[in-house]
Amino acid sequence: MDFEWDETKRLKNIKKHALDFIDAVVLFSNPHLTGLAKTIDAEERQLATGMIEDVCVNAVFTMRGSTIRIISMRRARDAEKQRYQKIFSS
Repeated sequence: MDFEWDETKRLKNIKKHALDFIDAVVLFSNPHLTGLAKTIDAEERQLATGMIEDVCVNAVFTMRGSTIRIISMRRARDAEKQRYQKIFSS
């Protein structure tokens, strides 16, 4: 899997959410949920919910060929965490 992102956006995301786009590799390597977030200017944006260490996070991304382009990442809201845990808890 290849990843890309806008470096300025990555630095803003670290400041705002204390989450680094580099860690999206971990999110996509672990079990995760994906769904359509929205379409903007004909670009389909998807939402991935999964774990990075012990934190449940959401990443908005789009596919550029076979490359995952990270757009934003934040901690999952309570309802999003519950949905994830309901599916992946053992």
